[in-house]
Amino acid sequence: METTRQEVSLEEVTQRKEELLNEIRTQKEVIRTRTSDLFAPVRPASRAGNIMHSINSSIAVIDGIIIGMKVIKRIRRTFHK
Repeated sequence: METTRQEVSLEEVTQRKEELLNEIRTQKEVIRTRTSDLFAPVRPASRAGNIMHSINSSIAVIDGIIIGMKVIKRIRRTFHK
């Protein structure tokens, strides 16, 4: 089985490397824009939507505080016995 070797010059390698780097850069940009679009918070379109978003955020913060207080209370009870 004969294999033919194709001679490749240094310029061709450099050119191919630049082409691949450009492809990688464009793919990184595509990935970056898709992930930012995917994980970006949705903005409500109406005034009622803005109010509901504020209420939901407030409830989430209060719920987090209450859960945090319960966890701290249980930890204190566990270590003070």
